[in-house]
Amino acid sequence: MDEDNGEVYDDLAEDVEVVYVDDFEIDDDTEDQIHEENEDEPFEREVVDLSKLTFSKHARPVFIGILNKNGLLAATGGEDDMAYVWSTETGDILLECTGHKDSVTHVGFSFDEQYVATGDMSGLIQVWSLKDKKLCWCFEVDDMDWLVWHHLANVLFAGTRSGDVYVWQIPDGNCKILPSHGPPSTCGNVLSDGKRLLAGYGDGKIRLWDIKTMSVLWQLTENIPVKENEQNHGITSLEITNDTNLFVVAPTANVYKVVDGRQTGSMLTANEENIEVAAINNECGLVATGSLTGKLCIWDLKKNNIRHEASLETSVTILKWGPHERLFAGADDGCIYVCDAKSGTLIEVLTGHQAVILSLYVSKDGSTVLSTSDDGTAKLFSVKTE
Repeated sequence: MDEDNGEVYDDLAEDVEVVYVDDFEIDDDTEDQIHEENEDEPFEREVVDLSKLTFSKHARPVFIGILNKNGLLAATGGEDDMAYVWSTETGDILLECTGHKDSVTHVGFSFDEQYVATGDMSGLIQVWSLKDKKLCWCFEVDDMDWLVWHHLANVLFAGTRSGDVYVWQIPDGNCKILPSHGPPSTCGNVLSDGKRLLAGYGDGKIRLWDIKTMSVLWQLTENIPVKENEQNHGITSLEITNDTNLFVVAPTANVYKVVDGRQTGSMLTANEENIEVAAINNECGLVATGSLTGKLCIWDLKKNNIRHEASLETSVTILKWGPHERLFAGADDGCIYVCDAKSGTLIEVLTGHQAVILSLYVSKDGSTVLSTSDDGTAKLFSVKTE
């Protein structure tokens, strides 16, 4: 990372602090809540629902949920081949996104919030006008792995099982294709300059694309360890810093420079072969990593050392940052663990889901979290902001 950007990290502690869930400082209300959840139940675990609103229109697991900029609208997609846009104040459905042929795994609002895009696993992508509440564009590709909007224009990107990456202007539908080299394109992100795209592939390759010229600026290959009888899913996520200097790769937890693909560090602890998820906090230069073993770590990105380490008694499935160094960890036990990354303490545990957390979205002010779960619901939680 550039020295000019290093000043914001000067106040970070250099010492490593290892903390475990049993040692977290927890207030009395949260402690009572955890004790209540840990009581043995003969058949089914009783869960205290702390959510302020539950959206239960999906008939099957809900894979994805997002909020618009002001937090008044939510969009969700699920295994029932449906997507919905609904009010976060009342839970009322504002738009039913019908016509999908498979599980809806991706939803997204365009940068100007004129449109919402919905995509299913079979490759059907639909774009809906929020103003007119109707379908305005659709396209069908082969099986789809990821779908993202450009953050500065109404341009939509999709990565497919064939490995091709499609680029469309919406609603005109003008199309470019960043061609495949064979394996699936498993993840992708547009850099903050809006001119380049970082894409990951099923064979461990990572390519930096120039979007305008459709040319590969560089590529590298990750060595992804695969245990016996396990499938290699390739690159599962690419987290990029806002200054486009560095990116973190899952599952390897390696850190690279964007400009040339040169490795600068690794964020794996001892006895860990890979991570499930990583998330970058650009404001304070921290990276959070989580694994299926329950290990949750906070790293100093500039110094490439660990600041806090915790062991949860459940798998970490997703990580999201909020303001004020708040980290939200969704877990296999259906809980959302809210941590203070600066002190390494657990602030609260948000409960209500009956199954694994599949997605999290934190509002801009950090006061609300939207979660979706394998239990077929989406929930809104109010979060402590002090």
